[in-house]
Amino acid sequence: MLKKLTFGQYAHKDSITHKLDPRIKILAVILLSATAFLLETYYKFAIFSLFVFLLIMLSKINFSSLIRNLRPFFFIFAFILMMYILFSRNELDKGIQAIWKFVLLIIIASILTFTTTITNLVTGIEKLSAPLKLIKINSRTIALLIALTIRFVPALFLYAERIKDARLARLGSLKSPKHVKLLFLPLLDRIFKSASTLSDAMLARNYTEKRISYFSAIGLKNYDYISFTVLLAFIFLVLLM
Repeated sequence: MLKKLTFGQYAHKDSITHKLDPRIKILAVILLSATAFLLETYYKFAIFSLFVFLLIMLSKINFSSLIRNLRPFFFIFAFILMMYILFSRNELDKGIQAIWKFVLLIIIASILTFTTTITNLVTGIEKLSAPLKLIKINSRTIALLIALTIRFVPALFLYAERIKDARLARLGSLKSPKHVKLLFLPLLDRIFKSASTLSDAMLARNYTEKRISYFSAIGLKNYDYISFTVLLAFIFLVLLM
């Protein structure tokens, strides 16, 4: 199941969302995520979900890919729902809405990663965080760390799946605390080795914190302004309903 996880992986498509400036998409994710937390009624949830569904259609994203991204979280959803049923049945609506918000947040984040390359994502985050230079915080380093975190999510799941298969092939039981420890220790070792390899690769390519030039230039166009205006209008209307 985890081998098919596609979160953090770019999927090339000829869509409107793919052509948008990465800064617009990053701001859209932030605003939509914040709005999702403010939803209180099922009517607002339905309207908001329809808008997210429209974004999926415009991005030409396969629904099977979104389901694969949600599948690892099904246990968490079931656990949250079970806790509300057992201990707060009178507040079951809040549990359902919490799960709904969680699903929306994952889908919104998936739209960003499916439609934005790592290079453009780094550039977009770097430009948006440029004001941090006033307090001597390097925006390029922040952008790189965020992008690498997103990119290594599927790799982390893949490492965990391989180690788990190796343990099960040796008749290991993940129900035992001892065997669970033997799962996480090799995983941590693999993560640190990957980080060390990445560091060596960056040094070999003379990576510096100072930006000299951009690999891919980005610039706001008319449809970027129009898209962002439509987004702000939608959020304003949803919150007023």
